[in-house]
Amino acid sequence: MSQCVQCGEKMSEGDAHWYDGEMYCESCFYDSYVYCSRCDEAISRENCTYNDNGDPVCDDCYDNDIDENAPVNPDVSDSEREQIITLCKCWLKGEKAKTLIRINRGDILLEEIQSQVGLVDHPIYLYGLSDRAEYQIKASPDILELVKSQVLELGLEAVVSEDIGHNRLAISKTLRRENLNGVVELIKRTTIKEKVQLCVE
Repeated sequence: MSQCVQCGEKMSEGDAHWYDGEMYCESCFYDSYVYCSRCDEAISRENCTYNDNGDPVCDDCYDNDIDENAPVNPDVSDSEREQIITLCKCWLKGEKAKTLIRINRGDILLEEIQSQVGLVDHPIYLYGLSDRAEYQIKASPDILELVKSQVLELGLEAVVSEDIGHNRLAISKTLRRENLNGVVELIKRTTIKEKVQLCVE
């Protein structure tokens, strides 16, 4: 077992996040760093740029329109395949398509959550948190009040705190493991376009 360089939490290397050769637990890592949504490189929040969709991107990916490191034949999940088909059908009809929530694929259970949530009107970026007493859910300012109200309606026992950025939601490891159905329902309610618009207004 190793430990987080910031808070000293013990963990296996498989659960750790790395930056500049040092190991962090999920919470400490996401307090200061984030993964680029295009190349998955860890970047400091201070030097992070967000694209038009609210996704964090490193300088190299922000400056380049095409990701030259993208695989020729990437793995496509069933959820992604459904999204591609829906996008094509909507494009042919001239309609706006629903899309998948965006996730960090290195985090526990996020692919399963993405699959269960399915296609949504208003996509968000979802990432994981280690368990902390001070918060179990973090939400960016634009959806914070909506998330708080839905947590109350669903009866989820979770402390919600403010995150940075736009359209971002983070959920603790225990909450994801022990209340997967509640988490999925929270995300579905948080991604309904009409609710998001009311919250912003």
